[in-house]
Amino acid sequence: MKKENKINKIFLVVFGEFSEFVKSMTWKKLLLSILGMVLLGTSVALIYSTNMGMSAWDAVSVNIIENTVLEFRHVNPIIALSLMTLAHLILWKKPNIMFFFPLLVSFLIGAVIDVEVLFMPVVANLNIGFNILYLVIASFLVGFGLNLMIYIDFPLPAIDQFCKAIATRFHLTFGQGKYAGEIFAMVFAVILGLIYSTWDHYFYLGFTTIYYILALGYVVDLVRNPLYRFLGIQTVDLFDDDLTEDDVKNNEVIMTSRAILMNKGKILLLHYLDEDFYLIPGGTREKGESRERCARRELLEETGYKVKVNEERLIIRSFHPTRTFENHYFLTKLRKDKIYTEKIQLTDEERKAGIEMLWIEPVKAIELLSSHETASGKGMYLMNREFIALINLF
Repeated sequence: MKKENKINKIFLVVFGEFSEFVKSMTWKKLLLSILGMVLLGTSVALIYSTNMGMSAWDAVSVNIIENTVLEFRHVNPIIALSLMTLAHLILWKKPNIMFFFPLLVSFLIGAVIDVEVLFMPVVANLNIGFNILYLVIASFLVGFGLNLMIYIDFPLPAIDQFCKAIATRFHLTFGQGKYAGEIFAMVFAVILGLIYSTWDHYFYLGFTTIYYILALGYVVDLVRNPLYRFLGIQTVDLFDDDLTEDDVKNNEVIMTSRAILMNKGKILLLHYLDEDFYLIPGGTREKGESRERCARRELLEETGYKVKVNEERLIIRSFHPTRTFENHYFLTKLRKDKIYTEKIQLTDEERKAGIEMLWIEPVKAIELLSSHETASGKGMYLMNREFIALINLF
């Protein structure tokens, strides 16, 4: 029996994640993953057809391809194996069968590149406008391709798994992880260039390298929220007792943004002292205000913290007899660990209630929201909403 349990444990470690991945796969996910890989492959083929150099990662591959008998479909998996090893070390994660899946993804993207470079119109000898157009299109294809694959929770190419590992380890956005990864790749491309003596070609680096380092992470973050809204952000509906969808279809809809602020492994909750309940910072959108700007403004006015608003991760719609609150939850990051007290602008209701800030680990925040008792019915309802938000995000 002990031997059988040991075998089962080994099977779960090696194949458990892969088994869950296969079970979750649908035709929609499969088609979107193929589209994502084609977009990523096309982006490289576009850049390869310009005279503006390569992205740092592609320069690494081209340094090898131009000096060996290997092609993209061979080099990509070799680099992928190295990067997946580094990604697992960064996260200190045990490898399983899914370790090899990004290698397959990298091989398939490499095959797309090999085919498309044969047919892609070359603009290297045309004016700079066409070259810049190719470059900008390529960067947006990368942004859409990567975010598509993240949206469906499909294994990313190894390069992007490596960047995502950096982002996870250091609590960065994926775009910021891409920025760090591009710098790492540029250094690696220079080292390979020195080994293969490709300085005549500037190590296959160029304007594209600088553009990708400075702009690609921004583009990846820029397209994420609009793309997710188009595809559908995870939404949870909460109805007051006995209400149905027919009862609330003519409701006034009030849009709010809520900011999940992470710092040093803890999130920020606001404690409303008068009625003794806890909330995630946020509030109602003003006319003409974007969801992101609302989250940023509300957090500044309630806490004095200036933040960068990153990913929209969840929508909770609260249905009441006459009004519906559509709450949009964003991950945010401190710009500076400093409170700008002159920026705090509490409403009369908030001043009367009295607000204290509480930094707390996500797991403990979930426990607090689920177990804290208050005499306020409104407070219990709102804490339940925040509890649902956090269990869906952490």
